[in-house]
Amino acid sequence: MIEPKKNLENITPYYTDMYPDSWDMKLDSNENYIGPSTKVVNAIRNIDVEDISRYPFYGVLYESVAKYYDIDISNIVLTNGADEAISAVLNTYVNAGDKVVTVSPSFSMPEIYSSIIGAQYVKVPYKNKWKYPFDDVISEIDENTKAVILTTPNNPTGDIVPEDEIISIIEKYPAKLIILDETYANFSGFTNVPLIKKYENVVIIKSMSKDFALAGLRLGYVISNSANISNIKKILSPYNVNNIAVIAGVAALNDTKYINYVKNEINNAKTFLKEELTKLGFVPYESFANFILVDFKDKSDWIYEKLKENKIAVKKFSNPELKNFIRITLPTLSGAKRLLGYIKSKDTLVFDMDGVLVDVSNSYMEAIKYTYNYFTGKTVSDEDIQNAKAIGGLNNDWDLTQYLIGLSGFKFPYEDIVKVFQKQYWDNGDGSINNEVLLIDKNLLEELSKNYNMAIFTGRPQREAFYTLDKFDIKKYFQKIITMDDLPSDRQKPHTLGLHLIKESFFTDKLVYMGDTVDDARCAGSFGAIGVGVLPPSNKTEELKELLIKCGDKAVVENINDIKNILENINHET
Repeated sequence: MIEPKKNLENITPYYTDMYPDSWDMKLDSNENYIGPSTKVVNAIRNIDVEDISRYPFYGVLYESVAKYYDIDISNIVLTNGADEAISAVLNTYVNAGDKVVTVSPSFSMPEIYSSIIGAQYVKVPYKNKWKYPFDDVISEIDENTKAVILTTPNNPTGDIVPEDEIISIIEKYPAKLIILDETYANFSGFTNVPLIKKYENVVIIKSMSKDFALAGLRLGYVISNSANISNIKKILSPYNVNNIAVIAGVAALNDTKYINYVKNEINNAKTFLKEELTKLGFVPYESFANFILVDFKDKSDWIYEKLKENKIAVKKFSNPELKNFIRITLPTLSGAKRLLGYIKSKDTLVFDMDGVLVDVSNSYMEAIKYTYNYFTGKTVSDEDIQNAKAIGGLNNDWDLTQYLIGLSGFKFPYEDIVKVFQKQYWDNGDGSINNEVLLIDKNLLEELSKNYNMAIFTGRPQREAFYTLDKFDIKKYFQKIITMDDLPSDRQKPHTLGLHLIKESFFTDKLVYMGDTVDDARCAGSFGAIGVGVLPPSNKTEELKELLIKCGDKAVVENINDIKNILENINHET
């Protein structure tokens, strides 16, 4: 094996997805959600054979960029996206051992390019979220520093470096290269391009990926004084920008009306999301880019997964300084409203499984009867079982079976009772668990899942709960499932810890807990949830209904499929 250069040993490549996902809203990469101008699309549609078969001519695009920024074409060099622009600038001026100073968090590619060169890359952390750490950056610049990178607006924080601080750094260090990455500057309303006419040490990086929506064509450029541009050109390949990108770039720059429309749409979405997310108790930070960075606090994981489930891609970070932060590329105002609909607080429906979602008359009930008979030689009636359930205080059907055996005057080790019970009920998936029948209509679950957070709180072991949910293909409707395995032995159902864990998993104010026993009713009441009793198939008596109401349930239904009317009444009353 031929070894690569030493500087590459500790570099991790920037990986990109090989194939597109079918996102409804892709808001994770800061691409322009609205897309390019129709003039761009039409220009590409009208390309001819020569536009592909011949090397590109760049004159018209240079003239368009120069006119857009009121500079000379000698102040510009085209690049294959802003990435190549950054790489070219660093490779032109920075040597191995030189120091490059920037802030953290920020765009990762400059660090990779600097490491390839062998430069020392120093990241100055933000002390205040997210205010440019001017004094700390100044203190880090020394005689070994060759370049300072100012990303303004910065990604992912969205802040800008104040103009007076930029000029202060430029003037204080005339022998240092000051790189201004303005990839997002078109959204901020500010640009530092005029500074190149006054200062020789300023280099500005531009991209047409975000504002003009040409990310797929990879078009950027460097703006600086003509001497710097001449030197940077030495690094670049002669035909580094393809002809389709040239044609699109000219069309985009000549449609200023469209870019103004894009900025207006994004600013409206930004204002809306910032106001609404603040009302919800989250912290969206001021952004001068086409994205916002939001501190979702302890709800970040849930919100990220919730959006992902609904085919909305956003950017979640792994580095500690951005813990609980999500970056959201700004869509249109209507898109922002749709996004907020998935984030806003929703009521949460919590279902018990046995007797509520699933008829266990021929599974758990049979296992209770079989185990009781195995140890006592006697039979136990449905009425005896229901009477024991009505007493409450029994964590699961193992405990219930032991209780019934004890009433008959027998005493056996708990683990022996569980073993026999499980042989009858589970038996590695071949037991009476296969006799269970789904009670709830799948169409109802589908409908409820669109308007509520959905959860399950069951005393079953996880393996058995998931087996039944997968068998009936309904697990997909529940974002949170709490089983026996998720709770410590001393806080099993009906302890309220399960409901606590469910509420903590969602952004929600109200829990409605549907169960079929007095324990479920008491658990709901103790936690402060709204209890709704569901009469199981094995007991539709008026006595059980009255008992559930007495134990705290707000209402009782005979059939789980009638729950919509109850929920409407609850929502109306509250």
